[in-house]
Amino acid sequence: MALKNTDTSYGVIAKAFHWGMFLILLGLLVLGNYMHGLPADTPEQMGYKFGLYDQHKSFGILILVLVVFRLGWRMINPSLKMPGNMSKIEIASAHAMHMLLYIIMLAQPLFGWLMSSYGGHPVKFFGFNLPALAEKDKGMGDFFHEAHEITAFLLIAAFVIHVAAALFHHFVRKDDVLDRMSLRPTKPEKPE
Repeated sequence: MALKNTDTSYGVIAKAFHWGMFLILLGLLVLGNYMHGLPADTPEQMGYKFGLYDQHKSFGILILVLVVFRLGWRMINPSLKMPGNMSKIEIASAHAMHMLLYIIMLAQPLFGWLMSSYGGHPVKFFGFNLPALAEKDKGMGDFFHEAHEITAFLLIAAFVIHVAAALFHHFVRKDDVLDRMSLRPTKPEKPE
């Protein structure tokens, strides 16, 4: 398996970004939902809950860093050719969905960082303090709390559409769109 993309398959680096970020994002969505409803009535409960918040923030910042590197990697690698059976509207929709996913993956952690900053809460990246992006402001903290939650729902919706499209290509169109990002070894390319 090649490190870089080819015309017909994503390389190891692109696949590592794709599946690694998927697992981290899935974990963040599950953790975010879990920790949100936890009680914080006793010092033990507070320690547990805010420890989870620190982990959530660390992995959120990791996603922010990874998406920047992923975009860079995407810019220096060849783009895969779309299957010949796709219409122009389908190709445009696929590109739009990828752009939406990148925008959400950038916005989601930024909104979380802004929410914490406006809320007066520190943001640590695996123990290292990061600077606040703004001064404490309850109204803005509430705004970015809502924005962070809305982008979480948008991310879930985009995931569902993205997976449904990949499955549609695999089971209905029977083309190689799903196989291109598969972790299974790819078949060697046939010489032309």
